[in-house]
Amino acid sequence: MRYFLMLLAFAVGCLLPLQASINAKLGGFLKAPIMAALVNFMVGGVVLFIVILGSRIPNNLLKVFKEAPIYVWIGGLMGAMFVGSIIFLIPRLGAALSFSLIVCGQLVFSLILDHFGMFGIPVQPVNWGRIAGVLLILGGVLVIQKF
Repeated sequence: MRYFLMLLAFAVGCLLPLQASINAKLGGFLKAPIMAALVNFMVGGVVLFIVILGSRIPNNLLKVFKEAPIYVWIGGLMGAMFVGSIIFLIPRLGAALSFSLIVCGQLVFSLILDHFGMFGIPVQPVNWGRIAGVLLILGGVLVIQKF
């Protein structure tokens, strides 16, 4: 099962540069990256709404409004910042450099999240092997930027 999940994560990762490139193209047509991000979220919202209606997922929104900490609501803000930034960056840096920097940033911050067990995730202490992995990614970023 673990290998299937790893393959799924890889496949989803392959979708991100494709989505970003398509959104960047839409941003070019609209002459506004932020408008392309809005369209992205509107289409995604409609799709999720249809899936929720079709799967009879229980509606716990009122309970969440009452009980959840305020920080759980900033995921949408972060998603909007990510999509808007990518639409802006891809035409200027290219997909490979943009995503290599994004992956590097994700890994650096993931090490911090793991090490401190933030937001309830299991603690995975930082060690030299993990640091070496991030440094190898950073080396890849430098090579991609050079060529």
